[in-house]
Amino acid sequence: MARRGSAIVMAAMVSSPAFSAPPIQQLGEIVVVGVTPLPGLDLPASQVPLNAQSAQADDVAQMHGQSITDLLQQNFQGISITQSQGNPWQGNLYFHGYTLSPLQGSPSGMSVYMDGVRQNEPFAETMNWDAIPDFAIRNVTLIPSSSPLYGLNTLGGALVLDSKSGFTDPGGSFDVSGGSWGRIQADADFGAHNDHFGFYAGVASDYETGWRDYSPSRVQQAFVRFDWRPSDGTAVTLGYTGAHAKLFGTQTIPIEWAATPETAFTWPDFAVDNLGQYTLRGNHQFDDGWSLQASAYLRLSQARSFDSNTNDYDSCDPGSAGDCPDYAANGPFDPDSLGQYYYAGLTPPYDPDNPAATINNVVASNVLGNVRTRGYGGSLQAVYDGNLLGHDNHFTLGVSLDAGNTRFDQFGQPAFFPYVEALRGDTLGLLPFDQDLMTAAATGVRSVGLYFLDAVALTDAVHLTAGGRYDHSSVSVGDLTGAQPDIDGRNHFHRFNPSIGLTWSLSRDLGAYVNYDEGMRTPTPIELECADPDAPCSLPNDFTGDPPLQPVIARTLSGGLRGSFAGGKLHWNLSPYTSRADNDILTIFTGGSSQGYFANVPKTVRKGVDAGLGGQLGKLEWQANYSFVDATYGAPFEEQSGDNSSADDDGVIFVHSGDRIPGIPRQVFTLAGEYHFTPQWSFGGNLRAYSGQYAVGDENNGDDHGKVPGYAVLDLDLHWQATRQLSFFAQVQNAFDRRYFVSGQLSDNVFDTPDRLIDTSGPGTSTLFVAPGAPRGWFVGLSYHFGEEGH
Repeated sequence: MARRGSAIVMAAMVSSPAFSAPPIQQLGEIVVVGVTPLPGLDLPASQVPLNAQSAQADDVAQMHGQSITDLLQQNFQGISITQSQGNPWQGNLYFHGYTLSPLQGSPSGMSVYMDGVRQNEPFAETMNWDAIPDFAIRNVTLIPSSSPLYGLNTLGGALVLDSKSGFTDPGGSFDVSGGSWGRIQADADFGAHNDHFGFYAGVASDYETGWRDYSPSRVQQAFVRFDWRPSDGTAVTLGYTGAHAKLFGTQTIPIEWAATPETAFTWPDFAVDNLGQYTLRGNHQFDDGWSLQASAYLRLSQARSFDSNTNDYDSCDPGSAGDCPDYAANGPFDPDSLGQYYYAGLTPPYDPDNPAATINNVVASNVLGNVRTRGYGGSLQAVYDGNLLGHDNHFTLGVSLDAGNTRFDQFGQPAFFPYVEALRGDTLGLLPFDQDLMTAAATGVRSVGLYFLDAVALTDAVHLTAGGRYDHSSVSVGDLTGAQPDIDGRNHFHRFNPSIGLTWSLSRDLGAYVNYDEGMRTPTPIELECADPDAPCSLPNDFTGDPPLQPVIARTLSGGLRGSFAGGKLHWNLSPYTSRADNDILTIFTGGSSQGYFANVPKTVRKGVDAGLGGQLGKLEWQANYSFVDATYGAPFEEQSGDNSSADDDGVIFVHSGDRIPGIPRQVFTLAGEYHFTPQWSFGGNLRAYSGQYAVGDENNGDDHGKVPGYAVLDLDLHWQATRQLSFFAQVQNAFDRRYFVSGQLSDNVFDTPDRLIDTSGPGTSTLFVAPGAPRGWFVGLSYHFGEEGH
């Protein structure tokens, strides 16, 4: 919906993925875009040969959302979000067919930077959205393409965040809101400065019980930044980010249970995330056009998880020599009765002295994980703004180090579903978490990059950018139990990736651009050690010694037109692209969402276009965005997918070139508008519509269930600026209370009814599992600003 305060602009200078109050950036206004992870080289947007999109602090604040993903989903082109865990902080982001997720096991194709520091966790390249303090964000920029300047993992794009400071955001604010599902949000911040020193600090807390059963979440964040400017052209910044989150999720549910979308399948499932990040940056401007930037960081993170799972299991054969228990005669649950364990999901043999054997003979299991990471690194960058043979020239040369050491521990536990109706679905442990079911490993990731970029004005209207990056990465894994020496090893990857682009200002109201990038993603430690289809891992992963994986190489060609008309009152963009990823690494699920392996597929292809049209008509601001992405497999391959109805007798499906990649809607349409009745009152809306998608496990697009249906959702809000300092809002999400599914996955249902009685006739029934979308929600809140310029 429309946003107030500052414009959200694209690198086109003329197209906006969201709304704000006047003034809206128009063609001819100078909008700069940072084109390197470490701030220092900013180019006028008209000289950036990409459809970059950006937003400012006021746009983030006016979302009244929980995570930065809310802003991206509602206002940026090419973005779709799914919440398969039913938790607003655990969304999977898809951009141009590539993925960025907080969930281990999801293939990652985007990188995230905040103040020049890489935010992807080195162990699995995941992104914990709860680690981003939204209240402290000054600028958000989404850079598309496989830009090598942003380092490894930038296959589809990079998300670049800049924080507030006492110089940019003096004054203070306090925000509080609440509403449906027990949601209570509050944040406060304050900034101040004098001639040489700046200080900014803020805290935030977010809690809700969750709209689905057993899905509460609590997130607490803190951010502190000190700035020192001893002289003109010299600046030093010291920053700290702290975050703590406990997030419960409830997994997908069988399509047969769709009438009760709040229902949990199994529980509990939760993650506890902790982060402490320290950053130090410096910048010095020399007199001859050169400047030098440097940064260093230390990230200490821990992610603990508890996952409840259902297992495949063998039924009792009534024709066998032994007799099957009389399930109907079991009666009330008796924990001392082996027959009751059997009724609840345990098939013989039940051996309390051999948990490793027992865990494979039960329909439930629990997995306890702990990932502790120490990440560190830094960058050094030189920038020249001057003249080259009579042409304006911007040049940068830099080197970066990103490294991380991780201790990974995981324990398994055989479990059962109790007969007591109130507890069905709660996976209760049969035995303690046992050392025999333990995985313990030490992993190390180290990536060194050398990059350069030169942007030169060939004429006043034509600008050329050319550059590249050489990356050398090493990934090591070591067994800590003494029982799995096969996982020990070290892998090395290196490559030079080029980039070249051209922009052409055809007139004051029309611009064109074309760009070509190459990028690389190296396998993560969990992917390298879980790549054998004959020995799938539980997800999150246990480790086995597996065949090596190849790095992913992405090649992206993009171009476009952008401009304005009607005297600058309307702005538009048309931005096609095509991207090919060789040796793409995908997750192959063999046991629903709880078991699988990673594999290279020869080639995947993503082709699409982003288009936008918007402007201002009197008191009405509006913006329409349309994105089309055709994400397909570019070569045939085979995979295990036993729950796919088209699988052969061995559970194998045959994927053909041109089959669509699951989880990615082909079409996305958003329409945002805000009408200002008076300077104090405004009413806005945001409509999002998504076409159907194939479920995970249906990579050959051949399962009988077909696509997960498309859907549309409308949000509405009302704003009242009571005074210069005080404002109120009311918001309704999913105004028409639509029932819909955001994603799907093929799996087997071990329960024979929604009452969760175990189907004792054998393995579960293969079906489509879906992630329900949130129902209608109501929220209200207020914001108070004080101090310099009302913050």
